[in-house]
Amino acid sequence: MARRQARAATLVAVAILAGVAAGAYWWRQDAAGRDQRGPAARKPAPPVRAVTLTPETRLVERTRYPACDGVVLETERPPTPVETGWRLADLLRSRETWHLLAATPGRIVLERVQDGPCPPEGWLRYRTVRLHQDRVAVFYGRPGAGGEDLGPLRLLTTIPAERLLPGDRRRLEQGLVVEGDAEAWHVLESLTP
Repeated sequence: MARRQARAATLVAVAILAGVAAGAYWWRQDAAGRDQRGPAARKPAPPVRAVTLTPETRLVERTRYPACDGVVLETERPPTPVETGWRLADLLRSRETWHLLAATPGRIVLERVQDGPCPPEGWLRYRTVRLHQDRVAVFYGRPGAGGEDLGPLRLLTTIPAERLLPGDRRRLEQGLVVEGDAEAWHVLESLTP
């Protein structure tokens, strides 16, 4: 009887050791596989490239100038009529030097790094609020004698020209020059009835 109990105890001990050894083996295999698979072992993210550009989508394009103390010029606009209906993957194919920072159905943020010359000081300091494509827009810089100092588009709003008061419309047809984004946003707020 004592021998039977000793054998049973030995078999239980061997079974426990075998279970611990097998568990340790599989745990190490799983850990090694995670190191090799990296982040792909997690649940895959939803396909953002399937986002379709609509007229309501805001497209933000940031150009970063690392040699110019990190200056960033940003353009925010709706997609052009040609881009409307494109999937995000189509948009990215059309812009080889840009990379995607964020994408939702309502807002897509792209960025590129520009190693070339720094933007003119006037673009960084001034903003011009004016009409563009029958909507209120904000541009970098201010127009010179021939309009040559006016920089790229900063923001194309959804405010149509026909909603403006006659006096505001006349001022914006000529262009209203302000200093910086804060003053430009103040002008935009004053235009909305």
